[in-house]
Amino acid sequence: MPCYIEHTKDGDTMFLCGDLGPHCAADKCAAVSGWLCDYPVGDGKTCDLPLCGSHAYEVAPNIHYCPGHLTLWSAFRDSGGVKRELENVVPFPHSTTSKS
Repeated sequence: MPCYIEHTKDGDTMFLCGDLGPHCAADKCAAVSGWLCDYPVGDGKTCDLPLCGSHAYEVAPNIHYCPGHLTLWSAFRDSGGVKRELENVVPFPHSTTSKS
């Protein structure tokens, strides 16, 4: 039977045993995973590393990155990458014809 290690807010440790799903895969953490890393890795896929609440970094509403991908995202954002990409967005043309 798998066991999980959870850390409480006051610094204590508790152990949970049972099949509660995958362990958090970040930094040898043994907590219960409640999120998957949403960082895009190509071909419409995401990283999907299982993450606990301490290692799932929310970068947008309901979008979480693992610690390694958060580092990549932060470097991209801090270098002006988001601004550069948004400047290249072309508005979708709207049809000027009306339906009768």
